Amino acid sequence: MRYKFYVLLFLLNTVLLKAQFLDEYPKGQRFYEGGVVQFYKEINEYLIKNKVPECDAKEIYQPRIIVMQDKTVKLVQDIDADYISKNKCAYDISMDLLKNLKNWKPAEVKGNQLGAVTEFIIYPKDLISGYKTGYNPYKNVTPAQYPGGYVAFDSDFVGNFKFLFRKYNLSDDINLEFYISREGDIVNARIYPDVNNEAFAIDFKKALSGLKKKWKPAYYSDIPIKQRVAFPGKFSAYFQKK
Repeated sequence: MRYKFYVLLFLLNTVLLKAQFLDEYPKGQRFYEGGVVQFYKEINEYLIKNKVPECDAKEIYQPRIIVMQDKTVKLVQDIDADYISKNKCAYDISMDLLKNLKNWKPAEVKGNQLGAVTEFIIYPKDLISGYKTGYNPYKNVTPAQYPGGYVAFDSDFVGNFKFLFRKYNLSDDINLEFYISREGDIVNARIYPDVNNEAFAIDFKKALSGLKKKWKPAYYSDIPIKQRVAFPGKFSAYFQKK
């Protein structure tokens, strides 16, 4: 299987580059005041009030954003132009919502507000004609599946990555993130915080390419969607157990 290594491109201004933000929200925190259900309730109200036309039933989009400290939103650029083109209606609705929704909620760490990266699902059909009170799209999501399940993935993952973390003596605060594409491939793989080492980057790609099995992608109802997979920190302790 060919693995595509895409770089997440951030079209951010100088202020953003200097700002401090988290790669994800701390566990239990939400990116919108009132939580997920309230978020989609306000989306439905906005779309109905503004008489936004519904999209084709197959259109869906997952914007990735940074909610900043001042409660503004910055979009993380999506380089999949072909997918955007095929889901242009859902994409346009997503961009409209980013401009007009107001109750974004920054992350909080030790009493301080910080920007944080997050993403969400926009499936216009279920937000307009198919909307129901209490709607939460994640209840309609079937997670991506690795052949043989978690045990098989755990074994393959350790076999390919154990040498990498030992060779470079990586600390416990290293995180691994990748996405399972709509085709079942691993894409957008990265380790954060960044490891500024060219040899490591080469070895990282080699380790990732060792995971050759194709995943069954995640689905929203019967529509394939991308899914983020993350392994937060504690790698030294994790591999010592193996």
